[in-house]
Amino acid sequence: MRRAWLDPRLAIGAALVVASIVGVWLLVQSTSRSTTVWVASETLLPGDVIGADDVVATELRMEGATDAYLSAAATPEGLVVVSPVGAGEALPLTALGDPESVDLATVVLALDGGLASSVAEGSVVDVWAAPPGEQGAFEAATVLVADAIVVGLVEDDGIIADDAVRLEVLVPREDVAGVLDAVANAHAVHVVPVATAVTP
Repeated sequence: MRRAWLDPRLAIGAALVVASIVGVWLLVQSTSRSTTVWVASETLLPGDVIGADDVVATELRMEGATDAYLSAAATPEGLVVVSPVGAGEALPLTALGDPESVDLATVVLALDGGLASSVAEGSVVDVWAAPPGEQGAFEAATVLVADAIVVGLVEDDGIIADDAVRLEVLVPREDVAGVLDAVANAHAVHVVPVATAVTP
């Protein structure tokens, strides 16, 4: 009886067919996990109203829940940012709100002393204030505003400039009166960073 031999070319051809099928299956699986969402084209800060140039629709491969981000099927224009979003990041739904839901106001603080090098646009800081005491001293400082958002440094372009560092921050509207009262009564104001800035 003659022994049957498998043609090597046939085996190689079959292996190539199987590899091709597996490759197509993996590609389909990878594509099925991708979704198109809105991505910030620049750093967005609380209080920013999103415009057409601020976001771009991008197809991303999402390992987690895709419904946590703003789908490209939704309209982003007119929404208000309520927490920092870095450039190139997908827009999380928790960082967005409608204009009626945002209750933030901008204030400028004249700080006593220097500013930590880690404080930058998008930093989250606690604002501390110490009321004036006797003989030029100050009483114990307390937290005036927690989790304020840094908008940026304010340049002093006046003819006569002082040494105070002026910082523009976003605070809850309910805290504005307390901040203005502290400023009017010459409290010593400092900011302490509590989170890393969103990288522009």
